[in-house]
Amino acid sequence: MLPRVPWPSAVASPSLAVGITAVLLLSTACQDQPPTEPEFGRVNARYQLTVKGDPASAGGVVTSDRGGVSCTIASSGGTASGKCSQTYKSGAIVTLHMAPAAGAAVPSTAPTACPFNNESQHTACEVVLDQNKTVSFKFDVQSNTVTLSVGSGSSGSGRITSNVAGIDCTITNGVAAAGGCASSYSLNASVTLTATASTGNYLKAWAGGGCETTGSGGGLSSGACTVSMTQARSLLVSFDRPANAAVSGQWGSPITWPAVAIHTNLLPDGRVMTWGRSDRLPVIWNPVTGAFKNVDLPADLFCSGHALLPDGRLLVSGGHSGIDNQGLLSTQIFDYRTDTWVTPAPALMRNGRWYPSVLALPSGEMLTVSGGDTAKALNQIPEVWTNNAWRPLSNALANIAYFPMLFSAPDGRVFVAGPDQVTGFLTTSGLGTRVSGPVSLYGYRDYGSAVMYEPGKIMLVGGGSPTATAETIDLNTAGGWQSAGRMKVARRQLNATLLADGTVLATGGTNASGFNTKPTNDSVLAAERWVPGSGWTYLARQTHYRLYHSNALLLPDGRVLSVGSGQPAASGLSDDFTAEIYSPPYLFNVTGGDAVRPTLSTVGSATYNQTFLASTSNSADIAKITLIRLSTVTHSTNMNQRLVNLSFTVTDATTLTVTAPASAFVAPPGYYMLFLVNRAGTPSMAKMVQITN
Repeated sequence: MLPRVPWPSAVASPSLAVGITAVLLLSTACQDQPPTEPEFGRVNARYQLTVKGDPASAGGVVTSDRGGVSCTIASSGGTASGKCSQTYKSGAIVTLHMAPAAGAAVPSTAPTACPFNNESQHTACEVVLDQNKTVSFKFDVQSNTVTLSVGSGSSGSGRITSNVAGIDCTITNGVAAAGGCASSYSLNASVTLTATASTGNYLKAWAGGGCETTGSGGGLSSGACTVSMTQARSLLVSFDRPANAAVSGQWGSPITWPAVAIHTNLLPDGRVMTWGRSDRLPVIWNPVTGAFKNVDLPADLFCSGHALLPDGRLLVSGGHSGIDNQGLLSTQIFDYRTDTWVTPAPALMRNGRWYPSVLALPSGEMLTVSGGDTAKALNQIPEVWTNNAWRPLSNALANIAYFPMLFSAPDGRVFVAGPDQVTGFLTTSGLGTRVSGPVSLYGYRDYGSAVMYEPGKIMLVGGGSPTATAETIDLNTAGGWQSAGRMKVARRQLNATLLADGTVLATGGTNASGFNTKPTNDSVLAAERWVPGSGWTYLARQTHYRLYHSNALLLPDGRVLSVGSGQPAASGLSDDFTAEIYSPPYLFNVTGGDAVRPTLSTVGSATYNQTFLASTSNSADIAKITLIRLSTVTHSTNMNQRLVNLSFTVTDATTLTVTAPASAFVAPPGYYMLFLVNRAGTPSMAKMVQITN
């Protein structure tokens, strides 16, 4: 990851930036036409990179992402052989990948002058060639013993034992006992775990160590899984029982997903499109039939930004060059009506983007902000997609952190709510402008999440160290940030998802510090719900950890899809090729059975500040109507998530007259889900509504 740089100072807005501490602009000259070629690409000097082994090193192989280095470090004496040196242009950033030999492990500390690349979980480091450099590698000797630990998913009770003595773990109401749930085993040992549910409970799922596919007994009273201890392993065993789902909701059993879903999008026809790294194709999932469909991959879209155009097509900016922090200049558009990609011409942005955000604007245009450029530097110039081309906002130069939390504000400007503590506003007409905004309460919320839960009202939650804090701001007033209470569990890499009734669901994440670290305990498996003005409550527990590279979004049936995690996985965990679906409490009656849902049979077209008709079976029972923009999610960032409560009147026993949003400032043009919510708080199945001028 690139170092974080704060929002630069500017002339403050008189109504919204009162009392704000200015942040000095970095000493970088603002140019109307800054170079798009990396600086080192225009320097003639070349420097030599040399790889060698430490005498105490175990064996392994070091290779370069730029070619020219494929160096074998001997397991005895650390002698280096093969192609162990190469010259590169001055300023080149070279990523060196480390593959330990049998009996060895990746270094526990980074080599001098080659800091670890966090994206690669200590299997790669980066060196800057500003002079001749020699990097010495010391592969660690793999321990002869490794640890197997067992934790609890879901909320039931049972017991896990092992056939090689060590594990005898009791789980009560979803909480694992303090002892008996971890043990050390010889390297490469084969350990069989047996899970037995308590009376009235059942074995719901296995997760980790390959048990999600090889473990037996799902849905039964007992099952088993054999684990190969080639490394430290962490498993989750989920027991469940019939519970009062009306209080805590209910997670379904895991379903297999064809790829690790790192990017997730709800399409206007109700299907879900996901993609991850380029080793697998994007997939489209039909929530009604459960079927998957592969689609083409026009470029490496890992770490891109994406949002739906007003006509429902998906705009994707940037992507992965094959080198972390170095983005693509490309633009891709996916048409859900034909399941095909289009590369518009001219499609290239001013510079590359890796970890950008994309926002739909009230004008019908699209904004992309931030990301790593072709020189691995922070892309400082926002760009607006208009008339099939990108327009740079060269007067809005700003150092905005990766995957910024962007929202269209009620006054038409773009509010950058995070992750930096110093927020800001952008105008997107012409060459653009930018000013600083209210300083948020917590600090730097990297891998936190954000929602606009009412027009102009934004909540930030989690991220950072991690933190359990949440805070809100109302852009309709001149006030600043206010506390929104604390979650029960501190989380980073969580997802915050707007629910059909206007509440917010927080799922997944880790409660451990560090970039990508497995949770310190299983408390993060419990979802939490925030009711505006009422704080946070615990809900049902998931069966899998959903950590780095996991996503969540609201489905048209009012449930929530939680999918992905991994590539790379946290230490001791594995890449997660599953998804879970959460049914919120509003889908159950007081006995835990299915709630009676209001019907929504037809919806008219929706034009700003005009009325349209909605048909239902009992119009007098409808308490509210919510309009929620379709989700486009990655890296804890839902790029256009917002909710509008619509006013309505009862026309007759089966008809409601609904008033569309007043303007595009309230709801930018595009596709939304429309839910009818009855007096019991239960939503209808959504209808897709396109809001137009």
